[in-house]
Amino acid sequence: MSDLELKKIENEIPIKVGEQIVYFRKLKGLTQTELAKMVNKDRQYIYKIEKAVVTSNIATLAIIATALEITLSQLFEKVK
Repeated sequence: MSDLELKKIENEIPIKVGEQIVYFRKLKGLTQTELAKMVNKDRQYIYKIEKAVVTSNIATLAIIATALEITLSQLFEKVK
């Protein structure tokens, strides 16, 4: 895999996962603050995940998915 391909993956996945979190959070009628409280994080951290400013580890993403009552595969369904 080329450096360009790796960089593309590193950039695109956090964006797509963040978009999915926003989608499912809004579908549940939750604010960032409400979701943050559910997963024991602060609102700024949720914002940063949604905007792909930070890349969360898989455990944190699993906790967020559980709070949103979705599967990890749903969280990653837009990732190709």
